[in-house]
Amino acid sequence: MILRLVLVTSVIGFAQGLECWQCSANSFKECQKTGELVTCSSKEDVCSTVVRRYFMVHRIWKQCKQKQSCSSDREQNWDKFGGNNQCNDNFRSSVCTCCCEKDSCNINEMCKDVAASNPCSSVGPKLNHGRMICTNGNKVGSKCLFSCTDFGFYLNPAGHSTSQCMGNGEWTLKPPCCSRKCPPYIPFDLVWIMSRRSRGNVRLVQRTLTKSFRRLRESDGEDFRLARLIYSDVIHQNLSFNLRSDWQSIDFSQFRRRFQFLPPDSGMVNTGGALKYVRDHVLVKDHWDLAHADVVLVTTESDSTDDVKEISRSLRDDGIIMYSVFLKTSENKPNMQELLDIAGEEEHVFIADENVEGIGDRIADELIGHLCQNLCDD
Repeated sequence: MILRLVLVTSVIGFAQGLECWQCSANSFKECQKTGELVTCSSKEDVCSTVVRRYFMVHRIWKQCKQKQSCSSDREQNWDKFGGNNQCNDNFRSSVCTCCCEKDSCNINEMCKDVAASNPCSSVGPKLNHGRMICTNGNKVGSKCLFSCTDFGFYLNPAGHSTSQCMGNGEWTLKPPCCSRKCPPYIPFDLVWIMSRRSRGNVRLVQRTLTKSFRRLRESDGEDFRLARLIYSDVIHQNLSFNLRSDWQSIDFSQFRRRFQFLPPDSGMVNTGGALKYVRDHVLVKDHWDLAHADVVLVTTESDSTDDVKEISRSLRDDGIIMYSVFLKTSENKPNMQELLDIAGEEEHVFIADENVEGIGDRIADELIGHLCQNLCDD
């Protein structure tokens, strides 16, 4: 009985063998992404890397190999005088072979010795809303399988269900998270700032934004809030409201009546002052205890009489996404530099003329690109 136990143990120990990276790819990056760490057979005692180049085309093979065969191929890299033969980047075509004898040693671009104990970064103690199973923690060769178990949650990035720790301390794929589909689930607060002079187009702009932004939110009250500010040289409090959970339709008859009680139009449009009000009274740091984005949308028909550059930069530095919309008529022209100073980048500047109806879709599409690309960073 004792003899049998020893024999079985010996067979198991012998079967473990050398581990090499195996791939067939057009680039080293693709090789790392699509390859895997495999256990070599008892006759294969080295890890091989072969790089074939013809003009700008590359082909990479990594695999287990017999030492004698790999050494024979490697000898073709140089001629008998020590110069390059077939392995030469100066020629139009080139074939380079290298061999190494340690676990995972052919993971890097060429054959560099990599300690098999070099671990990857930890993927975390658990996967929120899902399940993670790793064969050997974050050690070299360990495979982690990811799945989302809570209803309505999906792997992000999609397809990142399996990742393996390579000998260079990196995972073959970025470990995913479990997130809700985006869109429609996009947690964000929107502050809509409009100048008093824009009230003639308020109904149309409100309708196109309401229609377009409806596809960006899953339900009222949980993931979306709206604030509206009407301003000229000051904030008109009786026409504005702070962040609240419903996108409430404007009662335009009441809206028009309230305008009747405003002081005469001073002709001043202090957009910078309106943005400072947002910073100091709306998007304060503790305004909502939930992972979400903050968005400010400035709608105006004229140049600002105060500076917008510094306060806009301050808001963007706080991570707030800024957009500027200019409502163009036959009597005014957009100040592109000022609109850019507010938004920070050209893609966030929108000019609306007779096609105001399409503004909402264009802004919504741009916003989706921002808010849905890094869901695992929340």
